[in-house]
Amino acid sequence: MFRALLWAAILPSGILCKRILNLDKVESEPAGLLWKVFLLGCLSCVPASILEAAGESIIPEDLSPTAYSVAMFFVMVPLVEEGCKFFALNTVRNEPAFNYTFDGIVYGVMASLGFATVENILYVFVSGSFGVAFTRAILSVPLHCVCGVFMGYYYGLAHRNGKLGHEETKVLYLLLSLLVPMLIHGIYDVCLSLDDPIVTLGGLIFTLVMFVLAVQRTRISAAQDEAFWGGSEQ
Repeated sequence: MFRALLWAAILPSGILCKRILNLDKVESEPAGLLWKVFLLGCLSCVPASILEAAGESIIPEDLSPTAYSVAMFFVMVPLVEEGCKFFALNTVRNEPAFNYTFDGIVYGVMASLGFATVENILYVFVSGSFGVAFTRAILSVPLHCVCGVFMGYYYGLAHRNGKLGHEETKVLYLLLSLLVPMLIHGIYDVCLSLDDPIVTLGGLIFTLVMFVLAVQRTRISAAQDEAFWGGSEQ
């Protein structure tokens, strides 16, 4: 039972990681660096849980259920979790291996799925339910992966523009690499936290749409991968 639950918790992240790595056809990333970012994503769950608990304590108790959901799940949770994943991703900024735009997506997904793996293990083992494992495998874990794709996409563009000396554009893309995942994460969380079937359905449709867009973005970025010095290899 323990082993089966563990596999159910970690397999979704493993499958998604492999899919992203298989698309990186120009220049594979060093295994050690990939593991470093993934493990930092795992470890980022610790400060995230502490910060979320602290954030929850400062939300006024007299808020309506809807206002509380917006404050906690649209603002606090996405800010903390995507911020912690961004910190893990940002550790590769000076790595020589980070020399192609698509590398940003690779490392962004590693950081996000590291976080998602630990979170998934906790949820699955606390519930002891394969139903929870299945639901999170088709919703929560892909959502984290989607956030990692967009975070990494904009981070890769920021890093490329920085190498080319375009500092203002670099700052813009850095902001987008954090704000876009926060927005996606926030809409997903708040839709599923509100006790409204229509809103919940909207959140599920939103998740599906964002997953499709992330797949398209990943494939296009992989096909158009460019080195930071402006060259391109196919």
